[in-house]
Amino acid sequence: MLKESLDQFVPAVYGRTQRTAETYQTVANRCRRNLDRLAKEYNATVNNAQELREIRNEMDDALRRYHEYCIQQRDGMRAHYHEIGADDECDFEHLIPAKILRDLLLSDVITIDQALNAPTVVLSRSKHMALKDAGWASKTPDMWLPFKRYTEVFDAVYQTHDGTVIDPLTWTLEKHYNYFDHLVL
Repeated sequence: MLKESLDQFVPAVYGRTQRTAETYQTVANRCRRNLDRLAKEYNATVNNAQELREIRNEMDDALRRYHEYCIQQRDGMRAHYHEIGADDECDFEHLIPAKILRDLLLSDVITIDQALNAPTVVLSRSKHMALKDAGWASKTPDMWLPFKRYTEVFDAVYQTHDGTVIDPLTWTLEKHYNYFDHLVL
């Protein structure tokens, strides 16, 4: 019976979608709904460490999907910030590690929109490796000053995706959210 079913199977043909304001909004809304549902499920789950781990994994997937589609792959963006003078070997990086963003969201410290639009940067691969070598791959010394984990390890100059040079020593998370408020989908 299985063989016959496999022989008769006709794969679905899915149409391609074009990137538009509507497709970005669709992805944003879906990620937002999933994060809301998962946070509620997480807070209602007790005495099941593996279930909680799985919910956190799904939240990480939803955050990364938004960050990839709506920021990294967004026309003219690639990230909120770009290291000026970085070579072609660059990485997309979260200024506040993604797992911390998720935990801030679960603790109601930040909103879903703030988690979705947390600061990201295109950073040279060599500096990204230096960050990891210094022990800052998945932690940060100061969430208020999100560039601090970088400034403690190396010197670099950054600009927003639209060309505004920022001071990494004084650029706060609040300045980030205020500057990029117009990009919230």
